Amino acid sequence: MAETTTRDIELTGRDGGRIPAFVTEPVGPGPYPAVVFGAEAMGPNAFGRQVAADLAALGYVTITPDYYRGTGPSKPDDYTDFTEVMAAIGDLDFRRATFDLLAGADWLRAQPNVDATRVATWGYCTGGTLSLLAACLDRRMAAAVLFFPSQPMFEELTPKRPSHPMDLVWALTCPVQVIYGDADPIMPADRLAELRRRLEQWNIAHDIRIHPGAGHAFSAPAPHMHNADAATASWRQATEFLALSAAIR
Repeated sequence: MAETTTRDIELTGRDGGRIPAFVTEPVGPGPYPAVVFGAEAMGPNAFGRQVAADLAALGYVTITPDYYRGTGPSKPDDYTDFTEVMAAIGDLDFRRATFDLLAGADWLRAQPNVDATRVATWGYCTGGTLSLLAACLDRRMAAAVLFFPSQPMFEELTPKRPSHPMDLVWALTCPVQVIYGDADPIMPADRLAELRRRLEQWNIAHDIRIHPGAGHAFSAPAPHMHNADAATASWRQATEFLALSAAIR
């Protein structure tokens, strides 16, 4: 495991707005592969920071843009009451937030310690949705690791949600790994079959992992959501997939 450091930076959004972000990276000159991280709907929190640290220890420069831009849930580590979290998701501009992740990818590619050809995206929950959208829009993305994207289809299309994420998978040019639990109501069997059909139809390299007995957000550090077996297995699968995809891109 590599020694790592973390620092706060600020990105500029496509709209000119300021995007708080933090970078966790291995110590040393590199060049390293890199990951733009889509935090779960809680926003940047201790769980996300630990994931970023673990990825950095494996040799990935990792940037986590705050796609809420400082207006997300006030208690991002509190998994007992989702009232504020649901309100934040409901108000989120997914188009802007996707471009915020893309700003993170652009920043990574400009760093001297990053191999610009090996920048991937990795996200959880709402961050998984944004990582999917970012991968669909960025033809240079090396890989996408998507832990239980929460919005494969939106309830309705609006200016903040201009297209269903599943309707954009045709645009993927990188290998994608999709991870869900089989008890996750967001991805029932018929929707999973449709996602698989689309990926196969367009010859998109993909790896779909379904974990038995696991519900939504099974990696979260919350007793009523966490599934230890699924969390352990999916971490191993995701890091193996990322290492292979980043190596062959």
